[in-house]
Amino acid sequence: MPVERAADHPTFDLAGNAVTSYAAPGRSGSEVALFRVELPAGSAVPRHHHDHTESFVVLAGSGTMHLGEEAVAVGEGDVVVVPVGTWHRLEAGAHGVTIVSAMPASTRFTREDGSTSVPPWVA
Repeated sequence: MPVERAADHPTFDLAGNAVTSYAAPGRSGSEVALFRVELPAGSAVPRHHHDHTESFVVLAGSGTMHLGEEAVAVGEGDVVVVPVGTWHRLEAGAHGVTIVSAMPASTRFTREDGSTSVPPWVA
């Protein structure tokens, strides 16, 4: 049974937000990327979209999820499923927000400037 210890999870910076990779092909996962994103109060994940579906659950705190032209308040226990190609971003609420996200491994992120990449937490 593959076990990756908490101390071995790499953490990355995404616009001032901490992204901790739990599983990705480069380490312990082969088909799914699983990661936590911690957004401090007042911060946001930059607007982007993916070439695969993303699903996440809010573990703590609250925020506003922007999906296309819609903005929806989200809080602890809420689940968001972001369809392929949908522009989205998450804004943290007054006390920040922490999510755990899952998506197919090697999912590509497309930014507003048109650049695309596979971030290290899903590679």
